[in-house]
Amino acid sequence: MQKGKLAIVSDQICGGIGGAESILFSAIDLFPESPVYTTIYNPEIIPEQYKNTKIIPSFIQKLPLAKKFYKAYLPIMPLAMEYLNLQEYDIIFSSHHSVAKSVIPGPDAFHICYCHSPARYIWDLFWTYSKLNNFNKLSQITIAAISQYLRVLDITSSNRVDLFLANSTYTAARIKKFYGRESFILPPPVDTDKFNYESEGDYFFMAGRLVAYKGFELAIEAFNESGKNLIIAGTGPEYPKLKAKANKNIQLVGKVSDEKLVKYMNNCKGFVFPGKEDFGIVMAEAQSAGKPVIAFNKGGACDIVLENETGVLFGEQSVESLNNAVLKSEKRRWNNKFIYEHSKMFDKNLFKSRLKCILKNKNYIEKNLMKIKNQLSFIIIIITTLIEENFINFQGEFF
Repeated sequence: MQKGKLAIVSDQICGGIGGAESILFSAIDLFPESPVYTTIYNPEIIPEQYKNTKIIPSFIQKLPLAKKFYKAYLPIMPLAMEYLNLQEYDIIFSSHHSVAKSVIPGPDAFHICYCHSPARYIWDLFWTYSKLNNFNKLSQITIAAISQYLRVLDITSSNRVDLFLANSTYTAARIKKFYGRESFILPPPVDTDKFNYESEGDYFFMAGRLVAYKGFELAIEAFNESGKNLIIAGTGPEYPKLKAKANKNIQLVGKVSDEKLVKYMNNCKGFVFPGKEDFGIVMAEAQSAGKPVIAFNKGGACDIVLENETGVLFGEQSVESLNNAVLKSEKRRWNNKFIYEHSKMFDKNLFKSRLKCILKNKNYIEKNLMKIKNQLSFIIIIITTLIEENFINFQGEFF
């Protein structure tokens, strides 16, 4: 087993706790003595169990209002990452969705990047974000110029990565398209013990940040037409617009406690997900409650939902297509136990076992990297290493 000095890198730890932070905290759980490098962090949002983690921010940390308006410093974040000195580390693990992979590794270091997504706002969703934010022509041109500069840096820094890990097949395809690099799929950690099937209520459920691209408006239009009950938990800039548009059969309950969220999930008829996400952890959480997921047949949903077994996938983001999928879900007799068992393939403990194996066997993976041509060969190498190191036996499920 390779023993080396390891550094953990994250884009920023400011805007809240989400999927990117779940990867970061899993890495800290595995290697609590390793420092975390980041552009900027807000100590107030760090969970209590990670308060003693050594976090080393970039020079942006000391700039005016950086913790509150950290997005304004995006153009200089690649520079800030490059300015961090990681030359003493043998292994670098970066959790990346914007600039984390920009760090400069030592010539003999092995850089493993867990890529949540090539930055959507500078690549394929640049026009979508411009439209959603109602940018005028001058703003669009200015942002286009900044994005062009960031794209060049994004591609340049991709060459500093030795091994890309992707959260889904969809993200792996985007890494191939924009970076020209192969990647290997490692689904993100899901707390599958948080939810538990209780009953089947008379409502469908949605949860998340209320932003335009997640498809909440489409769901409201569809349920307005069908008259079926829908509960939506979450807040965001779209809340007033969605609230005004919803008929009486739709409840927007805003921000709710974890306990209330679990209750809504455990007792719903099914979970609705009309948007396109890189992965979509909440879909896996819904399945851990034994609930079928009705999702748009793009993005991470294709990796999470087994058609007609753990949910229904619909082909168009339209009212008709979504309502037909909901109707199909209602007519089907679901095996809630099977849906729950399927969700265990995304369990956080399984993720940690996989990640630990990869990070602790850097030399073995590096030596065999040229042999890795596809996902299956990557799995074989990892399992072979685990068996050699007595991590698992032939009865243990790993991937």
